[in-house]
Amino acid sequence: MRKLGLAAAFVLGLALIAYAAGLGIYAVASTRPRISTQPRTPDEARRSLARLGLADAYPFASRFALTPHGRMHYAEQGEGKTVLCLHGNGRWSLECAEVLRARSRSARVIAPDLVGFGLSEKPARLPADAIDAHAVDLAALVAALDLRDVQLVVSKSSAPIALRLARLAPERVRSTVIEDDSLPGPGAASRLAHTPLLGELVVQGLGALSPGLARGPYGRVQASWDERASSLALARSR
Repeated sequence: MRKLGLAAAFVLGLALIAYAAGLGIYAVASTRPRISTQPRTPDEARRSLARLGLADAYPFASRFALTPHGRMHYAEQGEGKTVLCLHGNGRWSLECAEVLRARSRSARVIAPDLVGFGLSEKPARLPADAIDAHAVDLAALVAALDLRDVQLVVSKSSAPIALRLARLAPERVRSTVIEDDSLPGPGAASRLAHTPLLGELVVQGLGALSPGLARGPYGRVQASWDERASSLALARSR
């Protein structure tokens, strides 16, 4: 009986420690960012990137388009046939920087931030189907820019969005999707995202889907618990 009591006390102690750690992570991660990660104009975007220390890594001009689920930020370089580069979960169009540089020598490269990511708007209310919502928003961007014969270059975690987009806009987007090996896959954190409570702590609290976590160059633009809800929603939409 005494051993049983000690075991119960040990388990209770671990639970209390985990609860306290979770509260601590939430308290830190839910702090509102001092720097705007939802700019409305190119000038505001440039100032935000400078204050985040990302201006040199992201030297591209910022553009914006309105989509059904929010204001979308994107970069555009070059001329010719159109390439649409889609970043992965927990990341933003910075991930497409090398694609923007290399392919824009012979093509028109467009790299958007999915709504909820990067410098795009982070809506308070998330759609029930994140993959479908992102595809709808991208279809609106493609239509607004009157793009044709679009080639999709994507990371592994955004491939489902690309396939849905190709089905939504077959007259504008090629059905062939190229997964670029230079754009990393989702990693182990995306599997943890499916676990209740642990997913919230790991993804929304620590920013585990972003290389470098919440303080890294990708995590800095999803700067709080609420803003990282889009990453968790997309990870669970599979």
